[in-house]
Amino acid sequence: MAQTTAVPSRHEVELKRQIGLYAATAITVGNIIGSGIFRSPHSVAQEIHTVPLVLLTWVIGGILSICGSLVLAELAVTHPKTGGLYVFLREGFGRAPAFAFGWSNLWVIKPTVIAAITSVFALYFCDAVGLPPGARLPVGVAAVLLLTFINVVGVKEGARTQSLFTTAKLIGILGLCAAAFALPHAGAPAGQAAPAAHAAKPLLLALVVAMIPVLFAYDGWTDSTYVAGEVVEPRRTLPFAIVWGTVLVIAVYVLTNLAYFHVLTPDEVGTYEAVGSEAIRRVLGEWGSRALAVLVAVSTFGTINGAILTGPRVTLAMAADGLLWRPFAHVHETRRTPDRALWAQALLSCAWLASGTFDEISGWFVTTSWLFYGLTIAALFVQRRRERAGAMPAPGYRSPLFPLTAWIFVLATVGIIASDLSSSGWKAAAGVIIAALGFPVYWLWKGRRA
Repeated sequence: MAQTTAVPSRHEVELKRQIGLYAATAITVGNIIGSGIFRSPHSVAQEIHTVPLVLLTWVIGGILSICGSLVLAELAVTHPKTGGLYVFLREGFGRAPAFAFGWSNLWVIKPTVIAAITSVFALYFCDAVGLPPGARLPVGVAAVLLLTFINVVGVKEGARTQSLFTTAKLIGILGLCAAAFALPHAGAPAGQAAPAAHAAKPLLLALVVAMIPVLFAYDGWTDSTYVAGEVVEPRRTLPFAIVWGTVLVIAVYVLTNLAYFHVLTPDEVGTYEAVGSEAIRRVLGEWGSRALAVLVAVSTFGTINGAILTGPRVTLAMAADGLLWRPFAHVHETRRTPDRALWAQALLSCAWLASGTFDEISGWFVTTSWLFYGLTIAALFVQRRRERAGAMPAPGYRSPLFPLTAWIFVLATVGIIASDLSSSGWKAAAGVIIAALGFPVYWLWKGRRA
């Protein structure tokens, strides 16, 4: 008689709860703070030319992230399961939209995020150790494979790596800020041409355009929900990790921008693409620029680890629901890690990394990610309606200022998507098209299983 392979049930793929408060908060903070704070201030200063308005832009971006975080915390407490946004969309709107998100997360969102951040890591790592540009791709691939292996070995190993690198990057950024404020600094190099004047846009349009790089820098505040099924005491831990982790990032970003403007003029911030390197070079000289390269490498390495840790949890949850190939629901018997989903993500990330530069990769995921962010936040309206109808109990955590926070976030998301579609061109549209393809694929998959 032919042997049959047992199909794992939902409870058999649940992961062990072993991520504590510090590690969960480190996932939020570490996945947000990556390369954005060293790169985005230049893009913002190209659109907005006064320090108060630049700081206001960063605060507005933080407020939008907090609005989303407050709502997300209630969803996470209600559904503290592995999969994060996939679970919230499934419970709020059904399997088809949840599948579209998981499909996009598997093929586009997480692999392109990992590839984009890895490209920045490889650039700064090679600069720091003196490797030629040709070494960047092998270094990037090696980083992805190494961090994937660490996360395959165990959840605690992945979480400890995240905590270590998040702590290191915060100490490094605070050290950079302290040096900028406390030490004397040089002016622009002699003979350097004056910064070219930037074409002025109407203020409202400039704010909208500048918000894209700001929100790229804030992206990652959803990631701790993906490991909700592995968080210890999720009803206490998740609201703190999501909300207060985002608040900490806002404070760090505003402080870092103040440090840049203490050393550089607004026009200079808009001129130097590597604004962090230029600022620290004027304070500490060339060795300070090399130290900054090490800091960016450490920062992005930690962010890569966080993205690698969280992404496969969506794939695992989908496969456990029968919406993806069953091998992706595999959990290692002793390590309790989604090993096959992790390696699949690593291969896709390396393929995207080999496809182009940071600018060529990053345009794929912003619009697609925010499309699902807005839809996820809207799921709380569905949840509250079911509570009023008596179909489900109220959770132990309530989002403050609801529904104001949800409406602000959803409306802002519409503006962000429209702006990115117009500025990023075909890549942003292609990401949305891939997400939309998830619906016919879902119906084909459902029909095949039937």
